[in-house]
Amino acid sequence: MRNAVLSECPVAESWYEISACADDIVHLREAWIDPYLTGDMWLVRGQERDLLVDCGTGIVPLRPIVEAIARNPVIAVACNCWYDHAGGLHDFAERGCHRDDADLIEAPTADSSVASIYVSDEMFTALPHQGYSADSYRMAGAAPTILFDDGDSIDLGARQIEIIHVPGMTPGSIALWEQATGSLFTSDTLFDDPSPELRTKYRPISRPPDPQRRAIRIANLERLSSLPVKTVYAGHFGRIGRNRMLDIISAEMG
Repeated sequence: MRNAVLSECPVAESWYEISACADDIVHLREAWIDPYLTGDMWLVRGQERDLLVDCGTGIVPLRPIVEAIARNPVIAVACNCWYDHAGGLHDFAERGCHRDDADLIEAPTADSSVASIYVSDEMFTALPHQGYSADSYRMAGAAPTILFDDGDSIDLGARQIEIIHVPGMTPGSIALWEQATGSLFTSDTLFDDPSPELRTKYRPISRPPDPQRRAIRIANLERLSSLPVKTVYAGHFGRIGRNRMLDIISAEMG
């Protein structure tokens, strides 16, 4: 029997929502999925190449949308190996991630991609096509063509994007930093959830505190807070300014 939740959902006419930001950056998101459960995507336009930061779930092909708004050949980068950031990476010929997440992106499982925890019919407010069910979702794997390490740089032509390794969410979690514009792309490492009290139903069963994991998290946040950030382009819930970034970091660090 088809889930009653989806039987009431319309079919979306357009899956992706696109909006322009400052500094030749474009925001893309899957408009019909709970924003906590699909990652924001950011297209950074250079002179020779364009950079796509994160790739959503891959439920609807992303590459045709990106190529329609890109000005140059696109390199796609997944900031972690989870389904809502790396799910569409396979769609791109030039695709990268940190080397510590490469195997998990090449051969994802429902557990390693956390789809087993978060993907359900309840995440949708419209369907990609008639008859769709979350039960059919599988993150498509693909071997990355570029492997990054901390401190590496992506040259877009007149724009340099630095790789910052921020392990913790996944072994190879990264943030991307453009010093010239003060733009920091944080993916899951830092975002501003407007309704955290509503998200408890999505969180996995809590585990005992891990002092080592906590120490790594604090070190990552301290590193990010030391950068002269003007705008954070986060992995969920859009952009935030420097002051809000510092407030979030301060609250988490206690």
